Amino acid sequence: MPLLDLSAVPHVALSFMNDDHATATELANQLHAEIALAQDTNNTAKITELLTELYQHNVEHFAREELQMVDAAFPPYDCHKGEHERVLAQMQDVLSTWQKEHDLSQLSHYLSDVMIPWFIQHINTMDTVTAMFISRQQR
Repeated sequence: MPLLDLSAVPHVALSFMNDDHATATELANQLHAEIALAQDTNNTAKITELLTELYQHNVEHFAREELQMVDAAFPPYDCHKGEHERVLAQMQDVLSTWQKEHDLSQLSHYLSDVMIPWFIQHINTMDTVTAMFISRQQR
């Protein structure tokens, strides 16, 4: 069972953001599945690979968003960029801790109770407003 059904991910006014959100959802679901499998298999390398891929996807996704915000002269750019920086630093800490400790419970908690709720809330608030503003500027 997936951690997050794609139909539960809010859509915004920019297709590239929706595509990136779909990719992040897929990666989070794959990571969740590998964590569940870890009870029976030694798949720490696969978990590390997926967690790294999710982190890198967010680096690239946030950079795309930030470029669009700059191009559109989005007034609360600094606030939105600051949230991206905070989340990337947190994800980097989670990745580093995972690589040292391989604590499945801690990683599962982060994914289910921290990252996914933040992801949905961020899309519903900052990304929705940002996408609406940028899409209006592009008309």
